[in-house]
Amino acid sequence: MDDADRARLRELWDHHEIRELLATYCHGCDRGDEAEMAGVYCAESWDDHGPDKCDGKQFAREIIAKSAVTTSVVSHQLGQSRIRVNGDTAGAETYFIATCIYPVEGGADILNQLGGRYVDTLAREDGAWRIRKRLCVREWSCSQPIAQDWLAGAGFIESRRGADDVSWDVLGIAPSVAH
Repeated sequence: MDDADRARLRELWDHHEIRELLATYCHGCDRGDEAEMAGVYCAESWDDHGPDKCDGKQFAREIIAKSAVTTSVVSHQLGQSRIRVNGDTAGAETYFIATCIYPVEGGADILNQLGGRYVDTLAREDGAWRIRKRLCVREWSCSQPIAQDWLAGAGFIESRRGADDVSWDVLGIAPSVAH
């Protein structure tokens, strides 16, 4: 294998690791696991998530605490990513749709969705890719009452925030959140 082939393999591996990092962020956020979510950020980082602008690890702590008392569901879907690696730094733009359900006592729950892009500056820190700076770019958002949940009670496994979700066992990882 020549140097050009090794460089291409390194770039493929870097892209894979960065995509895994992006998915880990979403899994931690969706499952309510602060440690997993915070672990994607560099020791010194910045996250600009609209009204929430702070250190990445602080953002994870604050958003997990806030969503634990305001939402019953948090769900991210990631779209295409454009990634450019330059040695131990990289830039990435990743499309996403974030869906949250806000329970309303005595009324219809509210479904909020945000479609946008994560524009990330990444760095290899202690041998692993981490987010140094995240800009959450809003493309669109909408809110609507949930008049009817057509599949409630249809026999599906229900999503769980925290350690009771079925994904932990299947992924073979231990949640840092308690049962």
